[in-house]
Amino acid sequence: MMTIMKFFIQLTPRSFRRNAKARPLGKTRLEEGMKHPTIEMNLENLLICMKNCGTCPSYPGNEMEALFCASGKSDSEIIQNGCNCVSCPLYDLCSSNNTAYFCKNGGCAAPGEKEDNSSDSKDCNSYLSQFIGKSSPEKSAFEEVSTSSEITEKAVDVTMDFIDDKEIHTKSDVPILKASLDGGIDHTHVCGGRARCSTCRVIVTDGVEHCRPRNEKEARLAAIKGFSDDVRLACQTTVEDDIRLRRLVHDDEDIASAIKEGRGSVNDAGHEIEATILFSDIRSFTSFSERSLPYDIVHILNRYFDAIGGMIDANKGYIDKYMGDGIMAIFGLDETSDENPAYQAVKAACDMAEALKEFNSYLESRFDHEFRIGIGVHTGKVIVGNLGYRKKKEFTAIGDTVNTASRIESLNKETGSSILVSQQTFDLVKNDFKWKNKYKSKVKGKAEPVIVFEPEFT
Repeated sequence: MMTIMKFFIQLTPRSFRRNAKARPLGKTRLEEGMKHPTIEMNLENLLICMKNCGTCPSYPGNEMEALFCASGKSDSEIIQNGCNCVSCPLYDLCSSNNTAYFCKNGGCAAPGEKEDNSSDSKDCNSYLSQFIGKSSPEKSAFEEVSTSSEITEKAVDVTMDFIDDKEIHTKSDVPILKASLDGGIDHTHVCGGRARCSTCRVIVTDGVEHCRPRNEKEARLAAIKGFSDDVRLACQTTVEDDIRLRRLVHDDEDIASAIKEGRGSVNDAGHEIEATILFSDIRSFTSFSERSLPYDIVHILNRYFDAIGGMIDANKGYIDKYMGDGIMAIFGLDETSDENPAYQAVKAACDMAEALKEFNSYLESRFDHEFRIGIGVHTGKVIVGNLGYRKKKEFTAIGDTVNTASRIESLNKETGSSILVSQQTFDLVKNDFKWKNKYKSKVKGKAEPVIVFEPEFT
């Protein structure tokens, strides 16, 4: 029944859906729900409710057993002791006494920062969280200022140039969302402009310094969603001078992603960082696998990864992925740390080469074989975030720096070396290590040759 109704509602124009009242489905709504102050239950928001049932933090997972939604009351247990409602467009922000309407999620906090007895406390102990600097969304690093309605200085004329839309001429005390709506832009704002859902988000491509600092409500949601400084909530942001910007949420898929973002991880939103990438690969694995049993292949690989991964972990690197017999690691995810990720990566590479010697003693005695390793290290800008199909997203880094690190690792085959470090990384650590050779070579995807250095390791 829900699926059929969803289909027919989707056929109607969005403008109609936003104005058409939604009737309760199947069950009678709770009296308290009828008085809910946050959002009017129109057909548009009903679609979002049905589509995201199972992902909303206030839902137990079954769309017909939602604690409270347009389908009415459920028989599920209701515990009113606070939640992460700020990331759900259909629920009110936790009230001043730290309670919310209907929720089972425990204390009010961002994912990964819940109390030990909450349902998401396991996020605090996840592997990734060890490498990410944390800041409390309740005490954001952003300066707290008055909301735009309380701005006292005299309003001046400003221009907001919406890329792919139009220029809007407005006043400096008018929030971006109101200005765009008044100017005829169909700017998505599921929660009604209350800093609940983040669907009105924009990226400021020029003039971000003219945006007033985030107020408390925007800062809290930005911390939960992991926004960079140039991503702002249009419903909360006012500007002091002209800016150029672009809307980031345009259709139903964008809306669904924005709602879910930040719930499973503090790193759902992509952002750019300076990091050092390490790639490693086994040079003689194919010959070993061709003459070994499947059990032995898996056993040896796991033993190898344990030895090599231990060196990455000891040097505070994040193992991003395994690619057959290869490893990609990221150094520098914790932007709050004063340590040099380039040094950590090169030190890890040297330690990996040393650890391989001990591993090869075991491999040679049991299988009469020896592994050789190739490692490439490069430093630069990368984009990090959760990528992939919605049921199988993984945290990773992408960009030219990643590709270059992989190409440098491959150069070990040509030079007969085990470790090669890019010029960019070398410049950051040249006084910390002893060096053997310097090479200059063309690599795939680069117009200019790359210069790489080979460190000494004992």
